[in-house]
Amino acid sequence: MSFKRMTVVLGGGGAAGLVKLSGAFDGTGKVKGECGAGGAKRGDILYIFGDNVAKVVLDGAKTAFEVRLSAKGDIDCALVTSGGVLTGGTGERVDRRRIEGRVRALAADAAPKTEQPERKDPVPSPQGRETVAEEPEERAARKEEPAAERVRTEGGSGGRGASSVLEEGVVYDGTNFYLAVKPQLDEMFVRYPAEERLNAIVPNSRWVRVDADEGDYYVVGVLYDLSTPIFICYGIPGVPGAPPPREIADVCVWLPLSRERQEEGGFWVIYQSAENGKCVR
Repeated sequence: MSFKRMTVVLGGGGAAGLVKLSGAFDGTGKVKGECGAGGAKRGDILYIFGDNVAKVVLDGAKTAFEVRLSAKGDIDCALVTSGGVLTGGTGERVDRRRIEGRVRALAADAAPKTEQPERKDPVPSPQGRETVAEEPEERAARKEEPAAERVRTEGGSGGRGASSVLEEGVVYDGTNFYLAVKPQLDEMFVRYPAEERLNAIVPNSRWVRVDADEGDYYVVGVLYDLSTPIFICYGIPGVPGAPPPREIADVCVWLPLSRERQEEGGFWVIYQSAENGKCVR
């Protein structure tokens, strides 16, 4: 099978991301990939569904990886985060429910199977009722723990303690997408070099260039209204007259580097609302 490059746009729950894959996809060697998603954290899991299933544990908002993957047709991806599941695929129609169902099936298969405890024979009680014999250690474990310890262990509403809220930071509630992904964006703006060409032509914006394997790259930016973020952007380089990657054709806009010198190329850009994370055109 010949060498291919594929780009998968992930979406769901107000968040978005990109998965870039390159390789032969014949299962004999490893496919190189890169996953970038706003809000992704260390330990989140990316599933890639082809003729087999590849699993990648992320190391943060951006992760490069290599997996053994066979795919004669389209590829589906699912990124499982603490805030939900982001899905996408290379087909013309992506069945998000089917992808989420495959993720649930994998989780069920991976869940440990609990064995039923051995039933102890009943013994007579002094009051004539039947009880189950207890071992001394079981009686010790049955003692009620202090109330303060239960609160610390169980946490508040929904079983999430204060410590987990402090560790996770801002939780996306449907109206604060930028604040929810700001820590990951801030890290990218420190870690990667500025994309000065876009900084120069797009007023009131900030852009960085994220290099990938094989000399490929993409750009990430934030557009502002004065000091208020209004859009979070992802861009893939392109050339005039060539269509965008099929996977992002419905959600991207062409941004030329120069309207007078079209030969300089430009970017196919995805614009996400800073308020709710929805893609706009």
